[in-house]
Amino acid sequence: MKKTSLKLLLFSFVMSLLMIIPTNVNAEEIIPVNISVKYGQTEARRILDMINELRTSPTDAWAWDKTDTKQVAYPGLKELVYDYDLERLAMKRAAEIALSYDHTRPNGQNPFTIYTEENITRRDAGENIAVASPNVYSKAEAVNNGWREDNEPYAGQGHRRNMLDYKFTCVGVGHVTYNGYDYWVEEFASRPSINTTETPANDSEQTVTVSVTKSWITNYKTSFDQDSYVLRLGETVTPNITPIISLINQFGPIGTLLDTPTVSINDPSIATYSDGKIIGLKEGTTTLTTSLYGLPSTTSATIIVHDCDNHWDGGVITKVPTCIVEGERTYTCAICNNT
Repeated sequence: MKKTSLKLLLFSFVMSLLMIIPTNVNAEEIIPVNISVKYGQTEARRILDMINELRTSPTDAWAWDKTDTKQVAYPGLKELVYDYDLERLAMKRAAEIALSYDHTRPNGQNPFTIYTEENITRRDAGENIAVASPNVYSKAEAVNNGWREDNEPYAGQGHRRNMLDYKFTCVGVGHVTYNGYDYWVEEFASRPSINTTETPANDSEQTVTVSVTKSWITNYKTSFDQDSYVLRLGETVTPNITPIISLINQFGPIGTLLDTPTVSINDPSIATYSDGKIIGLKEGTTTLTTSLYGLPSTTSATIIVHDCDNHWDGGVITKVPTCIVEGERTYTCAICNNT
């Protein structure tokens, strides 16, 4: 939770600036990255009661002052209302932080731009984010306890102060599981009109598209199921190719991407790639590589094509001849062990 706290403090500072400074136009190339996430909105919605329990508690609604010597009480706080528009934002942001864990969105924009993007009105706004390795934050109680920061000093209670902020009147919570890690987002706001029309909780696995600034992709590599593919002339092999990217502010490992890389073979006279299959054409060695989002892979695989007629060994007698029966000698290809 230490890392999360530092990021919230940065956001709280930037937030006051973003309210008065227009967002710069982002001229960088934006890449649509498709991933599959598992939503957990039934669990996420349970956090509303936990927030309101904190806000209305006569003993728990407090936070340290900047000197860490006095507990500042928050009397008279009203309960927050669950806003299903804010939930939609929080779900979208949860998928975004699964790729790049930061209050700055992976498209390079500040978090408030999502309100305009989704045509949602608000006055004040705040955001809490959290992530943990598998099973640490899978339940609402665990992540809420982390956000409460009961035992933290002033510098570590930014999440708590968001939860206790007088300005906010509503909240929406998003939760996704991606590659085993749990990502959570709370979106706080004050709005002229709160959407209280309940929708069914989304607990399904879905494909989502996350807009990513291309320069934020620090590495693209390909995982092949084999380091080398050895083929005979005319043989066909289907390689298993998995694209993997690394991003700025990435917390957990990036899971399976749903985008299909472009596959190429350095010498197409030796082998070709078509319909997901490698076909051996001529004896020789070449390289299988890929590109994705216009980025070349930092890894590759070797393709070795051979003609067994050029690589038979001296053979072994597998059937001894007699006066009346011919014998047999079996030859083995030194490359692929074909007989």
